[in-house]
Amino acid sequence: MATPPASPPTTTDVTSWLSCAAPRPAARLRLVCLPYAGAGGSAYRPWAALLGDDVEVWTAQLPGRERRLSDPPLSTMDELAPPLVDAIVARVRKPFAIFGHSMGGLIGYEVTARLVARGGPLPQRLVVSAARPPRDAAPLGSAHRLDDAALTRWLHDLGGIPDEVLADPGLLALILPTVRADLTVVASYRPATVTPLPLPVDAVAAADDPLVSPDEVAGWAACTTAAFSLTVVPGGHLYLHDTPPPLSRLLDGGPATDRAYVEGATR
Repeated sequence: MATPPASPPTTTDVTSWLSCAAPRPAARLRLVCLPYAGAGGSAYRPWAALLGDDVEVWTAQLPGRERRLSDPPLSTMDELAPPLVDAIVARVRKPFAIFGHSMGGLIGYEVTARLVARGGPLPQRLVVSAARPPRDAAPLGSAHRLDDAALTRWLHDLGGIPDEVLADPGLLALILPTVRADLTVVASYRPATVTPLPLPVDAVAAADDPLVSPDEVAGWAACTTAAFSLTVVPGGHLYLHDTPPPLSRLLDGGPATDRAYVEGATR
């Protein structure tokens, strides 16, 4: 983990990194959602309606996609994490939680660790989905080194690229550099130390995920000195395209219910 930058970002920097499409000032909790490789904040916007008035959903806006399409994508965690930390500190009121899927889970750990290092504010909990823990963070092998044709096939097989995009060479040319940069973030993430977080960590694994197994996701238990839970849901690596994880239960920090498909023990 790198030392956070000493000087604060400009207002423009802060506002570009986080977005809240449905402000809810009276919400009991804010949820900061971090994207998987190639995704933008729009992947999580439907969750505002799903979670209701009690939760205000914030989405990370990373360079190289959606409204930041003209910004060059970043390819290291040391480039991504510091501005996200600064944006959370400046814009997200407590209490809040952090959710990250795949690459977003690793970003979530790094952002939370940096918040701990700077003395807070800290999220109530970190929810990670379909991600290996930081000590073994590269489930994608050399996918970032594939040429465009091979990378397109890899994404298609994973279910991460719609057929209409596959049929549009112009769209592919816009998307692939960002996907490759994101995969490079994951492949190159090797924190010198993995410090357990002083807050609960909830992990979600997909039963048929070809990239990371439930047993590997269970390794997140070593990343907390507080409570840990493991939920296994049906589907593949991008299961949340079809069914979101049981967020209401996870954010409440309550006991297992029939909203979870398979439950691990909570210590």
